[in-house]
Amino acid sequence: MDKYEVVGTLGEGSFGRVYKAKQVSNGSFVALKVISKRGRSTKELKGFRRECEIQRDLHHPNIIQMLDSFETENEIVVITEFAPRELTAILSKEGYLSEEKVQQIVWDLISALYYLHSNRVLHRDLKPQNILLDLKSRAKLCDFGFARNMSTGTHVLTSIKGTPLYMAPELIDELPYDYNADLWSLGCITYELLMGTPPFCTSSILHLIRMIKHEQIQWPTFLSPECTSFLKGLLQKNPAKRLAWEQILNHPFVKGHILITKTTGPMPLTAALTASTQEVKEQQRKDSINNKHLKGAVSRTISTDNDHTKQNIKSGKTSNETKKSSGNQNNSKCSNPQESRETHQSLEDKRKSKIISSKEEENLSKCLKERLNFIEDSHPIEPDEWVVFLQRSIQEVMNGEITSLTQPNLTNIIVSPLKNSNSNSKVLCFVAKLLSIAFVIKDISTEQIEQIKKVYLEVKLVPNLIYATKLLLRITKSGHSTSSSNSHSNSSQDNSVKLHSYKTADVLEVEDLQALESIFTLVCYLVHMQDEFLIQFCDAVLILNVFGLINLFLCLVRRKPRITIDVLSILTQTIRRLPENTEIVEKILLNSLSSNNEIDFGDLLRNSNPILRERSCYFILLMGKYFQASTLEKFWSIEIQDTLEALMFDSMQNVRNAAEAAVNELKHKDFYIKSSTSF
Repeated sequence: MDKYEVVGTLGEGSFGRVYKAKQVSNGSFVALKVISKRGRSTKELKGFRRECEIQRDLHHPNIIQMLDSFETENEIVVITEFAPRELTAILSKEGYLSEEKVQQIVWDLISALYYLHSNRVLHRDLKPQNILLDLKSRAKLCDFGFARNMSTGTHVLTSIKGTPLYMAPELIDELPYDYNADLWSLGCITYELLMGTPPFCTSSILHLIRMIKHEQIQWPTFLSPECTSFLKGLLQKNPAKRLAWEQILNHPFVKGHILITKTTGPMPLTAALTASTQEVKEQQRKDSINNKHLKGAVSRTISTDNDHTKQNIKSGKTSNETKKSSGNQNNSKCSNPQESRETHQSLEDKRKSKIISSKEEENLSKCLKERLNFIEDSHPIEPDEWVVFLQRSIQEVMNGEITSLTQPNLTNIIVSPLKNSNSNSKVLCFVAKLLSIAFVIKDISTEQIEQIKKVYLEVKLVPNLIYATKLLLRITKSGHSTSSSNSHSNSSQDNSVKLHSYKTADVLEVEDLQALESIFTLVCYLVHMQDEFLIQFCDAVLILNVFGLINLFLCLVRRKPRITIDVLSILTQTIRRLPENTEIVEKILLNSLSSNNEIDFGDLLRNSNPILRERSCYFILLMGKYFQASTLEKFWSIEIQDTLEALMFDSMQNVRNAAEAAVNELKHKDFYIKSSTSF
């Protein structure tokens, strides 16, 4: 850092800060991007390093040049050339640009894209915010956080990246895509520069998706025929009909103005495919689509099998009897649609009997993780934009437009912030509210509710809600593995380890509590609606290892009693409907994150909220019925017993009934009798 003198701040985001700095040696200006390692997962840091690796090898006049990068104990620092103007700032000031100015910018962007695609690099997040202009008004691409190097044997990608306003239709449809997706984004940018808005623009992300898929683009009439032809060639919804690179280079709107450098990698994406390569690409596309359909079929089969399990339980069959009825199915493979309840129960049973090997536990955990699809997304998001999108979507649902909740691909978009470590509590709160609101609207039919439930199960809503609480409260500390004491500052190898802890109840902010309340209100409703949601809850707690975190939520009674009420209700439902999972509830009660946050059933029973008093009584009743005596005795005291007996005379009838039922269940237990005679 001694080589640079910071002279100002250029920008700030969830990734860190960008500064304008001066090189001490020659006085030239550079941009200095500082990314804090604190609170970052290993995956996030790996993504930042990958971005550096990609940008380090890019050398083109229309791409921001990376000059240096290094790491300190707490930061990753990237130094790039400095470009003084942002395209978005110019667009905000001018509103729109003349065709002549736009044409010059397009020449630069085409030159940059041709270079990237010639070297098999996809940008995947082209938007005005990622375009800078230097002192000569030359456009330069920046921000390669979503960029991807395609190996020579890879012809299509499937992971969805980018910004919705500029996202190609094939990505919206979750279909395999290639470099054509970048060309669509370029068409959207060109349209916006000319018109002042993107071709599809709305404050609702779900409405935007429907527009991209189904609505026609309104073409301006004041443009030259060459410009209109170029725009229409890029903005073809069918990627196969978009302009190919050979057509682009020879198009009259850009011909003769593209800067083509000699640095080209093997098998450039800009070259026409041979017949054999085209066949390979088409096969990869079909395989990707088939895999997607297969996953959907497996998910539906799992749901069917869970229905079968539910029927067996209602008919009195035990878990072992259910397993016997499954015939010769191979239980060891993750792809086999066995009951989720049985899978994690076998893990718990083996742990209990101490016969499980570490390899078995790893395989079983991996099976459930793959099924529940816990994939953390660490890319920056725009919280304010998301809040606007979600508010608009809530209004649409209230007006009876529920398509966003009945189609898995649309619901997946709503759920995506739950998996993003950069989502804030306000975004999570609105996600939970949007996904809850359908259950309180009168005009929604039973058939529509059933479809929504089916979609929520398919997108693993409950596990993702629990995952969101973990990400929201997680505190990550950097440590160092003992495998190596030395590492090169620019090495991609990560010798650091991440030690996770959680925020304590006293430091949670008001917005955190509001988000948790919205999340657990929805989870509580769902697990009481259908056992499959309850099974997914148990799976999530087990695989995410959030026993202590759920314990913390039970201790929020003085800050946000509603959270405690709902979590207590969820755990009560778990014991009542899935008694084979009682051990999971026991672990939650016994895994306190802090001595300052321990469950006090006396406080719960004496609370001023009658619903909490009632639910505490029923929970204690089921503890006495299903818990091991040694576990219950750890929480029992004469004070709790006296309070429970006093509630038999509570002013609220429901509380009196619950207390009486609990006392009748517990009074025959040895520990209850002991405490009664200990005076």
